[in-house]
Amino acid sequence: MKLFLDTVSPSPEFTVIKDNKIIQSIQILNRKSNKISECIIPAFLELQKKVLLEKKIKKLIICTGPGSYTALRVGVAFMYGLSFSKKIPLIGISCPTILQFGIPKSNQKKTLILINSSNNQNFVCTLTNKNDKFLIKKISDKLLLTKNDYFKYDYSISNDILSSNIIEKFSLRNHKVVNFKEIIISNLKLLKSFQINNVIEPIYISDNKILN
Repeated sequence: MKLFLDTVSPSPEFTVIKDNKIIQSIQILNRKSNKISECIIPAFLELQKKVLLEKKIKKLIICTGPGSYTALRVGVAFMYGLSFSKKIPLIGISCPTILQFGIPKSNQKKTLILINSSNNQNFVCTLTNKNDKFLIKKISDKLLLTKNDYFKYDYSISNDILSSNIIEKFSLRNHKVVNFKEIIISNLKLLKSFQINNVIEPIYISDNKILN
């Protein structure tokens, strides 16, 4: 079994995957608290009771961002602790890379990637011509007011529903929303090519500067 943690999306959750199927998912936040730091351990313990995770998880997977500063660090710290204490391999994958898995190869440079995160944070990602790396920008009021050339993209993809002003500003066409866990499940074979991470650097963006 594999344990996937998404602390980037507005509704962070744990997902247990076995044989390309979701065995169990559990939302981390609850009615009593919307702080991931307070909810992540109780959510994991509840999940452990339901699935009897002890000694069954063979791999850990986590989104590394971009996203909320606090959520990213709490999530990565938790998965590190689990990895070290249980000696389970840990893989960290950026959100643009995960969403790229959901795009046909022929459309990858024609597709605009958008990420909806907690605390009403949103990011736009495009492939550069340098080693196919991603250029990531935080969508701010300033960015929404400036001219851009995002209209040239024929397709777009996001991990969650976007606000109407973002859809209008970026002239999104042929847009699809795909949950991170759905893409992970559909591309488990590709994950074998990812190295086990000894060091995971969360991607946090402030004033459109990437800070690790």
